[in-house]
This record gives sequence, C-alpha cells and structure tokens, in this order.
Amino acid sequence: MRLLMKSLLLALFCLQSVFGQEQSDSLFVFVGQKIKVDKFEPKVVKGQIPFNEAFKAKYKVVQQVYGSYQKNTIDFEAYDHMGTPAFSKFDNVLLFVSNHNEKWFHEKYQYFDVYKTKEGKWASCGDPYKFDDYHRKSLKAVKLEFAEPVSFDVSYLNVEHIKKWYPEPYFTIRNNRAYCLMGAYVDELFQVKKEGVLKARGIFK
Repeated sequence: MRLLMKSLLLALFCLQSVFGQEQSDSLFVFVGQKIKVDKFEPKVVKGQIPFNEAFKAKYKVVQQVYGSYQKNTIDFEAYDHMGTPAFSKFDNVLLFVSNHNEKWFHEKYQYFDVYKTKEGKWASCGDPYKFDDYHRKSLKAVKLEFAEPVSFDVSYLNVEHIKKWYPEPYFTIRNNRAYCLMGAYVDELFQVKKEGVLKARGIFK
C-alpha cells in the first residue's frame, strides 16, 4: 500500500509539472498570416472513434506575442469537432499553439481575428471578453482606427443576432454591414486568455 501511495504521489507530481508552469513554457502566441489549412486523416487506434476533424496548418509568423520561436513560418495541427476551424476563415489571426513532442498543436478553439490599425498595431474588433465572458475582469475595449475600414456582412442576420454578435458601442450598423469602432490590442487579448481559458486548462497558474 505504501508503494502504491508513493507511485500515486509521483504521478500527481508529474501531472503538476506537465500542466503547471512548464506547460506555459511550451506555449507560443503569435499574429499569423494564413498560408494554408488542409484537412487530413490522422492515425487512430483500432476501435477508437474520432470526435474531431483534423487539419494541418501553415502560417507566416507576423508578430510574436508570447513564447519563443525562431522561424518565419510555423506548421501546426488543429482539431475541431465542428469541422473547419473558425480561425481559418480569416487572413490574419492571433493564434495560440503548444509544443508537444516537437510538434505544434493549436489550443482548441482559441483565436482572435485581427486587423492592422493606423498606428501599425494589431487589434481585434468588439468586446475583448466575447469568447470568455465567464471570467470577465477589468479590461476595457478602446476606440480603434484601422488602416482599412473593418466591416462584416450582416444582411443574413436578424435584429437579435446583430445585437448579440455586433453590439453597440463596439460596432455601428450601416447598409447591412457592421463597422468596427472599438476593440483591443493583441497584448491585452493574450492577457484575457491567460487569465481565463488558458488558466482553466492549467497552462498558467
């Protein structure tokens, strides 16, 4: 019994090492420009039922936000039970990837579509807590001026959906398009994830 308890304690210590500070060391957060995102069929154990579709992605590293990476492009795998990953719909995104056994994997569902401001910074539109409302803190959106107007087609949405996904004061609606007025910069968006879902996943303490 004593040997069993020692083994359990050792296993617990190892899990804490994997999911504690050492796991944050394997995290890389960056603004990426899409090169390609292709679906592939991963190897599965016989009798195992896959719950996610798998994709191989290649992105240009435009700006490093957290972590260390030496190359100009990065290849990583992404898994999504909804189908094609939502981040792949945008040209430029703030992405979160982790390194496991010398391979990079997308932190599931974590991204922000981002756009260049007139001052040359990257920022995302809307409420910075739009994906992480459950841990909302003090970060506030700010007024943004983009190098090119950022807008989204809302002609296919009803009034309630427009209010939900493109609410004031972050957006203004004109001619069936939602124009971005407010948002947050990538460093602040990373902080939102660090204090929220990435902490909940054990990557940060």
